[in-house]
Amino acid sequence: MESVKVIIVGGGAAGLAAAKTLGSNVDYLLIEAQNYIGGRIRTIDAVPNVTVDLGAQFIHGETNNLLYEICKSLDCILPVTDIKSNEILAITSDRTIVDPEIIRQVLIVWEELLDEARSIFGDTTIPKNYPLSDYLLEHLKQRLLSAIPSLDNLVDAFCDFFNKGELIENGCFKLSDLSLAEYGSYEYLNGLYEIEFKNGGYRPFISYMKSFIPDDNRIRLNSEVIRVKYLKENHQLLVNIRHHDKTSEQQQPISAILCDHIIWTSSLGYLKENFSSIFVDEIELIEQKQDAINNLGFDVINKVIMIYEKLFWPENVGDIILLQAQKQKSIEFSNSLKNLLKTEKIDIQLINTIIEAIHRYVVLPSTNIPILICWFGGPAAVLLEDLSEYIIGQICHEVLCYYLNISFKLNPLIRVLKSEWYKNKFIRGSYSYYSIKSSTKDGEQLRATYAPDGIPRIQFAGEATSARAYSTVHGALESGIRESNILLSIMNK
Repeated sequence: MESVKVIIVGGGAAGLAAAKTLGSNVDYLLIEAQNYIGGRIRTIDAVPNVTVDLGAQFIHGETNNLLYEICKSLDCILPVTDIKSNEILAITSDRTIVDPEIIRQVLIVWEELLDEARSIFGDTTIPKNYPLSDYLLEHLKQRLLSAIPSLDNLVDAFCDFFNKGELIENGCFKLSDLSLAEYGSYEYLNGLYEIEFKNGGYRPFISYMKSFIPDDNRIRLNSEVIRVKYLKENHQLLVNIRHHDKTSEQQQPISAILCDHIIWTSSLGYLKENFSSIFVDEIELIEQKQDAINNLGFDVINKVIMIYEKLFWPENVGDIILLQAQKQKSIEFSNSLKNLLKTEKIDIQLINTIIEAIHRYVVLPSTNIPILICWFGGPAAVLLEDLSEYIIGQICHEVLCYYLNISFKLNPLIRVLKSEWYKNKFIRGSYSYYSIKSSTKDGEQLRATYAPDGIPRIQFAGEATSARAYSTVHGALESGIRESNILLSIMNK
């Protein structure tokens, strides 16, 4: 039977960091269930000479951020001076453009309120099941009207916009799932919060990290770990792997490998679905972690990437905000789109849910090709995965043209791409958050090592295991380094 010293499960940022830290002198094998390296980092070619990131897109913060330092050395960060389109265009559902000064004031109030919410972290008088949604409901509208009395007829639309944005910011299905008590546990690093990449996105970073794996024999793609059992008699782990390079489920071969240690880096979403079956033989491990896995939050956001032949919004605009009135007119789609929706038997309620979720289009600044990214959270993020790229792209396009009061026919899309992170059975979502069922103790339990013989045999990494940088690539990167250093200290004794 094949045997190695260490198995790294998962080839995302955490798994690659673990491999790099262990170094070529350690006998390790990186096992990845998908057919590519990168995990929730997925850079693809959109049109000739232009790439887009379907998953992680930004670097969050600069100070004490290893990811930032690496990407800076790779010269793949887009200088702020190169971002020419940085104005916000806010439009109401009656097609009125909102005064930029009002937008500036509203954003100040919003950020101040979020800072106050974050400062609650550590306050033991706040019950863990008190959601951020209740806090916003109690304070946001009142605070906006107090600061900007003239906002009266728009205040509900702004509250709705901020709530939708916060779903995406935190990756949660609804804000009533998001814990106020733990909201401030995330650490904002100094420097820009959303650092953009040059054309190429995260691809140079993944190539750089992969370059430290000495040869491709150290990597097994299309290989899913389906069961792990600790063998007491020889202090090893028996790892069963299903290989997905066959089309039929019945034909997928299963192999077994022995190892001394595992560094497990899969998404929390994957653990939620598979943890108890993979580790069915390890009762103590299940008792150690199952509650934490259940309690911590992990839902989905998706994005629709819209590529155009020509620019049809103001050249200086990098962010288009839609402010929906509670009783806005229904948007009249083109006959071709209406007929297509009817032919495909797509439920009108599904379409309405998607339309209601559309609130923002962001210009991709790394290329001169006009590209807009439309972000989706909540139920719409899941629903759009069942629509074709053409249909969801055309919906997003016609909604935008309605708000801009221009002809959708004169500004056609040339390509549409969309992410499908929930449908991906090896990911099952986007990134983790602290739900109202969870606390920092759950995070501690998730990253705790499993040492059935007193020696760490199974270690857990990935963004969800990061104490202060969950949901981020730098959190994932640091977690892989953390666990490999623990392992190296044991192996060097």
